[in-house]
Amino acid sequence: MASVLPPPGVAAFRLFTPDSLAQIERLAAEERRAQEAEGQGQTLEAPSADLEAGKSVPMIYGDPPPELLNTPLEDPDPFYRAQKTFVVISRGNTIYRFNADPACYLLSPFSRVRRGAIKILIHSYPSDYILY
Repeated sequence: MASVLPPPGVAAFRLFTPDSLAQIERLAAEERRAQEAEGQGQTLEAPSADLEAGKSVPMIYGDPPPELLNTPLEDPDPFYRAQKTFVVISRGNTIYRFNADPACYLLSPFSRVRRGAIKILIHSYPSDYILY
């Protein structure tokens, strides 16, 4: 049986690469075949509340290395291991979850345009500069 919890510490943070996407697609196909063989829909456990999008990275993981901030990473939540998702962690250690399917049917998660758009989206502006 696979471990339910991801490894604690910074070992849980790995770059999201084309190989990662291929592995996710392979796991999803295996799960579909297993569900078809059983003849019923298998109910999965719920996603981890600690790794929810919009929350901070739990202390068990520690601070991610600075070179991994604002870059696509493999999803550390075991619930999403067979779903096409990746996470981006901002400087404030906030988790953002994105779909790994091509955006607008043409921008892969590895395109420079999409990565630039993600960096703009997750950039937090200081509240001091907001004019009311």
